[in-house]
Amino acid sequence: MSHLYNHIVTSCFLDTILIPLCTWLYLLAIVALFAIFSRRGRTTHARPSKFYMVHGFRSHKKSTDIDVNEESAGGIPHRRHGKIYLVVSVLYYLLLVAQLLMCVLEIVRLSLAHLGIGLLPFTLVSIIVAGALRLTKGLQGRVRGWRWANLALWVALAIMNGVKIAEEVKEGTGMRKGTKYPVVDELTDVSVMIGVYTALGILEVCLRP
Repeated sequence: MSHLYNHIVTSCFLDTILIPLCTWLYLLAIVALFAIFSRRGRTTHARPSKFYMVHGFRSHKKSTDIDVNEESAGGIPHRRHGKIYLVVSVLYYLLLVAQLLMCVLEIVRLSLAHLGIGLLPFTLVSIIVAGALRLTKGLQGRVRGWRWANLALWVALAIMNGVKIAEEVKEGTGMRKGTKYPVVDELTDVSVMIGVYTALGILEVCLRP
């Protein structure tokens, strides 16, 4: 009985505080990036257009150079390797859908076993936001640095779920036998999620916006 109580306390801490903390920090970072660069964008647009008319050719040349430099800065530029970029992008979104389904599966099985789901549903929010930012290219440039925020999210979620597995193993893989969600099954599900988070992190680095 005491082992079951300790397991519930540990699961409550992990699912209510540790894992959702990644989502809270990620969402706060996205809001902060949006606020900072939206304000800078308004300041830039408020400048007189006469400056642009005088330096128009020079600005156009610089922006072209920047585009070329960005394409050679790493990742998969979608202009030069269109097919590869498309395939990797499709794989990225398929992994996002798979991760959403895995999170839903874990939540449903925890609910059926009456173990409590904590704040795990908020993880779904972070995954959806990360996918939306990539799909809209950071809302078309309004959220700069979103790729690194996404990467930090995938890494953090992989690490926190790794901690969850370590705690589950420490308490014993034989726990909850005969229930609707044995520990062994949860370990399997969480391990798969860690693998998907890792793959998403790798693809996040490889893909250019």
